[in-house]
Amino acid sequence: MDTLVAIFNQLKAGEQSSNACYFIPEVWNYFGYQDYQRDPARPGEIKVCPYRFFRSCLEGELLKSTNKTPNVQKLSAPDNEGSLLDQIIYGMLPRFFTAWPHDSSSRIYPGTLLKTMALLPLLKDLGVSIVYLLPPFETSYKCPKGEIGSPYAIKNHYGLDWNLHDPLLGETISIEDEFKAFVTACHLLGIKVMVDFVFRTVARDHDLISEHPEWFYWIETQHNKDFSTLAVGKDGKFMPVNAKTIKRLYQAEGIQEHLQKFTFPPSVIDPQRWDEVKAQHRRTGENILTLIEDAFQITTVPGFSNMLNDPQPPWFDVTYLKLYFDLHPEARSQLGNRKGSSPDPSFHGYAPFILQDGACANLYRGKEVNQGLWDYISGTIPFYQKKYGIDGARIDMGHALPPELLQTMLDEIKKVNPAFLLWSEEFNYRNAPVLKDHGFHMISGSLWSFYKNLASKDFMPTVLAQTLRSALPVTAAPELPDTPRLAYYSPDQRRIELIVFLNYLLPNAVPFLNNGVELMERQPMNLGLDNTEEGRFVLPVDDPIYGKLAFFDNCYLHWRSKDYVWMSTLLHNAKLIRSRYAKLIKEKAYFLKGYAKRKSDHLLRFGYYAAREKYGFVLLANKELQQEVVIDCRRELPRPFRTAPEIQLVYAAGARQDQKWPLNKTFRLAPGETIIVQTREKEGSNG
Repeated sequence: MDTLVAIFNQLKAGEQSSNACYFIPEVWNYFGYQDYQRDPARPGEIKVCPYRFFRSCLEGELLKSTNKTPNVQKLSAPDNEGSLLDQIIYGMLPRFFTAWPHDSSSRIYPGTLLKTMALLPLLKDLGVSIVYLLPPFETSYKCPKGEIGSPYAIKNHYGLDWNLHDPLLGETISIEDEFKAFVTACHLLGIKVMVDFVFRTVARDHDLISEHPEWFYWIETQHNKDFSTLAVGKDGKFMPVNAKTIKRLYQAEGIQEHLQKFTFPPSVIDPQRWDEVKAQHRRTGENILTLIEDAFQITTVPGFSNMLNDPQPPWFDVTYLKLYFDLHPEARSQLGNRKGSSPDPSFHGYAPFILQDGACANLYRGKEVNQGLWDYISGTIPFYQKKYGIDGARIDMGHALPPELLQTMLDEIKKVNPAFLLWSEEFNYRNAPVLKDHGFHMISGSLWSFYKNLASKDFMPTVLAQTLRSALPVTAAPELPDTPRLAYYSPDQRRIELIVFLNYLLPNAVPFLNNGVELMERQPMNLGLDNTEEGRFVLPVDDPIYGKLAFFDNCYLHWRSKDYVWMSTLLHNAKLIRSRYAKLIKEKAYFLKGYAKRKSDHLLRFGYYAAREKYGFVLLANKELQQEVVIDCRRELPRPFRTAPEIQLVYAAGARQDQKWPLNKTFRLAPGETIIVQTREKEGSNG
């Protein structure tokens, strides 16, 4: 709380001397701020004194919450799946979420934690109860894929990205203070904070290099530019590494030439010269990897997919960490007598190397643990728990880490907070039981990948398999930071309406909103999943963000979007309806599985019913966009809904309703229309 008050005072002091010409999107003024001007040349924006605007926001929307918000201690992560299903998650890249061209230049100013704090009430109004931050850590600019470094090219896991510090706060307030204040602001509004942590790969020039170069894999710089993974097999088939394919990997054409591209760390090649490089780095602050490249002509190996014959190029901005100091037994067996020339047997006579199998450390593990690195990794999340009070974490590719390391991490986390919310980036629901045993509360799942097939007869059975069969709740996401945007692959508002209600009402699923979905943003943030290079060019060529990706470029959301009012209203309605039926949705037993799995070319249907309370609801949607569908309620609704002479219409024509509908009266579903009806009998608490 002290840091939030300090920021308030700093802003108040800045008002006295500020003549700033500072433009913000008009929708940021959700609390009726009056002291602004308009510029006809910048429609959809207002010009404010930034110090006064943000101070007024903190004073009016956050600090006033102090006396009416539950104790922060009660805001810890849910201790059971039922309470998790009460949540709505909003995922954001902080430097992107509130980025904006605030002045008359063409410069895009990055998003900051201060500006993000100011917009938290907007998210609260959408029902958001968890803010999930993509990595907010110090990132590298050594090998950027675009204009700026990727948030996943982490340079220091224990340091925050200084670009998230708002210049309005000067040097008096540090980035650490600002992050503490952000977490406090979230807690004051009853919002939990989750952070995305990445441990398998790091920036090519991670700070650990200066003290532990042996924790990384190295290649000669002459091989860096054209580095690629090996083509495995003649057919070039895309496949995982497993007991069958690992043999093909180590028999691939050019395998020995590829292994010889790797080299030893600088501390081994020439210890004296390495000491000189370290001394120069400490003295001048020059980039440690640049100094190594100049002095030794070696560099850290680029990262790559753990799949064989993956068409995506190497990840030149990140590198793998060396989790073991030796080669795993299966690789030794496959190499056999094809040993390298080094007297060091740790990697079968080769310099330490990593292939796709080494990237699957959950399956292929050495015997000599890099204990120092494991301690560094397992201490990271507890550091943020203790220092900042975060409530949860998503562990990027955590399922690919050694199980022993993962369990150690989770044990350390739960020592600090047994109810800390844990999210695994696992797409396959079949792997959820193992993750549940580890202590995870939810998985990513892959619902987002099925919505393109919404018109298919098999859509609902396929989707329900992903949720009902999962041992853990899955994220119900129409889009992810790595995927195409919902408004791009489904531009029709009627389809979007149905997809939103699916995400909010499906069983065993937690709604996930990716930053910008409320604006019907079309430009993707990244091309990592279900996309191609052409997927970045979806905007008009004269749009300032044309071709840019938020993961790698200076970008901003289209806050002046005319679709914001419609989409935010839809999300608000979905939130209210989800809340209305929360007790039903949280119980898998209430879900009408047989009813939902009935196949139809024209109609999508699902619902819930609690027999004891004689209470339930059904969603019906016309999948046809060109013709209406006539519904005979006495035939189409489940049997429990047909016992009374009428039902209650809860949602229709794009708005919430409260009207009786006689069962003997047909209902004409307009093309693409979604309706929700409920039984007339209802629990008093669900009214």
